[in-house]
Amino acid sequence: MEEFVVVLAGGRGERFWPLSRANRPKQLLKLISNRTMLKETIERTLPLVPMERTFIVTGGELAKLIKEQHPEFPEENYIIEPMGKNTAPAICLAAANIVAKYGDGIMFVLASDHYIEPQSTFLSVLRAAKEAVIKTDRLILMGIEPTRAETAYGYIQVGEKLLELNDAQCYEVKNFKEKPDKVKAQEFYLSGEYLWNSGNFIMRAGRILEEAKVYLPQLANDMEKYIDNFGSPEAEDILREAFERAPSTSIDYAILEKTKNVAVIWGKFYWDDVGSWGAMERVLKSDKFGNVVAGDGDFLILETYESTIFNDSPGLIATFGVSDLVIVRMDDITLVLNKTRIPQMRELISKLKEDEKFKKYL
Repeated sequence: MEEFVVVLAGGRGERFWPLSRANRPKQLLKLISNRTMLKETIERTLPLVPMERTFIVTGGELAKLIKEQHPEFPEENYIIEPMGKNTAPAICLAAANIVAKYGDGIMFVLASDHYIEPQSTFLSVLRAAKEAVIKTDRLILMGIEPTRAETAYGYIQVGEKLLELNDAQCYEVKNFKEKPDKVKAQEFYLSGEYLWNSGNFIMRAGRILEEAKVYLPQLANDMEKYIDNFGSPEAEDILREAFERAPSTSIDYAILEKTKNVAVIWGKFYWDDVGSWGAMERVLKSDKFGNVVAGDGDFLILETYESTIFNDSPGLIATFGVSDLVIVRMDDITLVLNKTRIPQMRELISKLKEDEKFKKYL
């Protein structure tokens, strides 16, 4: 059975404002290298799955931005959502496209904006996950061994070992835990029974559509109709109506946390969802004073400690006698943020959205 990479690229990454804006979503930022996060994701899997079987799921406007920045991605590689409805409809749409075009296949469903190292270990885990899908026909979650008591991630409680594979182990899922408070996160971390839920999945395309029949029956029926009319003039209208009816819900909440046909593979590689400015000190090298300094602009950093400073515009950022700050300079915006307020970044974005004079900066 052939493998397919499905890259979910529909989000905007508001917590990386002002670097991430409406016309420059997070997956098109060069945060960790000289390549965009999206290109990092796709090139990471090319040794396993060729470009012709790699698909990008996104909205129409975001697709235009991606095509402008990455004209090397083939036009037929895009699966366009009529509207954003979270990951459950997006993944079911990708599965429907694969079933319609190829009959079936194993999908590696990946986020477009994660940091993963080393590539070789990640690919070994994907190969093991494919083997787990073939042997069990379950929906396989990619769990990550925690390296700290993190409150920003969901957790998976591991049950009995299901399979001993060459490069990884696959386990029953005992329970799902939402983002915990600090005390619970420390408890999960120390217990050795929990993995981070990475938001990456491995599954047979036909299998996720079968599960959708149970937990999202209207969407499943609509996807069947879409498959039956795939490539016809009516397919676009069928798809639009399906998404208009579809609930806006995550694949985790809609299906994975309810079905018994699920398992988790233990990924022993370094992973970070690079979800906010706080991630930069984890994925980029810091200086001897704990500062992360990045971007193409100029810097003068004096008596500055434990700060993240990003300058992606012509000109200078100068700091003197400060600590524990995030400072970002991008075009016509400068952000100065205490690190303790990183989790409240969306409150700032909400204030910008409320005021007409600030909306142009989003």
